[in-house]
Amino acid sequence: MTAAVEKIEIRRLDPFEIRAFSHFASSVDPTYLVSAPALAVGVEADGKPAGLALAYFVRAAAVRVAAFVVKEPLRRRGIGKQLYERLIEELLKRGVQLADILASNPEPFLERRCWNLGARLATVYTFSKHVGEAPWLQETIALPPQYELVPWLDLTEEDRRKALRLMEDDAVARRLDPFHDPGRVFGPSSNALRHDGELVGWCVVHRISQETLQYSSVYVAAKQRRTVAPMILLNYSIREHLRRFEEVPFGIQAVPPELPEIERFANKRLAPWADRVQRVHVWWKQFDAAEAGTV
Repeated sequence: MTAAVEKIEIRRLDPFEIRAFSHFASSVDPTYLVSAPALAVGVEADGKPAGLALAYFVRAAAVRVAAFVVKEPLRRRGIGKQLYERLIEELLKRGVQLADILASNPEPFLERRCWNLGARLATVYTFSKHVGEAPWLQETIALPPQYELVPWLDLTEEDRRKALRLMEDDAVARRLDPFHDPGRVFGPSSNALRHDGELVGWCVVHRISQETLQYSSVYVAAKQRRTVAPMILLNYSIREHLRRFEEVPFGIQAVPPELPEIERFANKRLAPWADRVQRVHVWWKQFDAAEAGTV
């Protein structure tokens, strides 16, 4: 018997419909889905959400494509191409002249459509239970007496003030804003680190989907980056995750190039046991009047 072919529909979503597709944009702060000017195109298979292209406006004529995904069973069937074409059509209708998206390099889909490769934003490590085989995760690291680990959800006002001062002084700390998206913080794996009583770093983890924890903000003050501090933070956070891998089987950490000490640490201690390591770049494309007829 021939298997039934799904009925595929690709259409623009109104703001009230986006939430039903939000699991395809799990890394996006949910506030963007309702508060920021956004444009979304959804894929439905037999009336059920099966893909999403989501762009939000950063300026009047510029957007960031925050999500572009099609469910695995529908891939390699030309549906991604149709979704892309419909997204660009909708963007051009609204006068968009510039778009960017975060994606790995190389990315043939974008290359074929003449997107330009921009700066590298991060190296992204995706891991599962296999990471627990790393020797440095076999045991909990004994804290040297000058260090103190504090649950992020128990941060004191003085800790918060110190974190804000670090963010004022360091653009990387601002970019890795630990106070972002507080509603999704995963408490068991989120900690702050003090050295001689003063906050010097943090590891803040978000549960971005039922199956995935994102190590969203792993930051250590410059004077502590060549010490045991990075290993302490990640050892405690990942070990707590390992205890819950049946419940949340995947983890993701992105390390920006502005933190070379942390990147070297991750390349040595995390990459050999990761499922995937990607170099994520900003890709960008400028549209002109002729683009409307060529998508």
